[in-house]
Amino acid sequence: MPKKSPKIALLETKQIEQFIPVLREVELGDRFLLAMLHWCGFGRRSTPLDIWHVFLVKRADETLGVIGLYRQPGMSKQVGWIGWFGIRRRFRRKGYGTSAVQGLVAFAQEIGCKTLWVYTGSKDKAAMRFYQSLGFGIVGIARKCARGQTMDDSDVVLRREIHS
Repeated sequence: MPKKSPKIALLETKQIEQFIPVLREVELGDRFLLAMLHWCGFGRRSTPLDIWHVFLVKRADETLGVIGLYRQPGMSKQVGWIGWFGIRRRFRRKGYGTSAVQGLVAFAQEIGCKTLWVYTGSKDKAAMRFYQSLGFGIVGIARKCARGQTMDDSDVVLRREIHS
């Protein structure tokens, strides 16, 4: 019998002061933080994202992590990208990340997404296994399948179809 995912809530926020401390704690790095802020419109971006949602991953009063969904300009309205995802260290490997992605999949489906994409570093085998365990398949290296849409053209891109 599969292990049941723990119950969490996704609380949407556009308040930078709510999600930046969590992003810092999950150690995604300053380069990532600056890119994320730029993508969300807190800097100069020539073309704003079509959509961007940032959610705090919550259990009771405690913030466990952060996860987001965005779509770049010009992409199909049926496509969403997972972004800004991290679980605080002390809550990792307890199913909260799985619950967060499952919650984001449900939200993406509600707003009309049929496909979710995500990318990770080419050396991050643990992240690749994690996403694959949730039904994502490897599409390839960003330079070949998503040039300019990730932080680095060597990133690995994964995709999952969303079914009703």
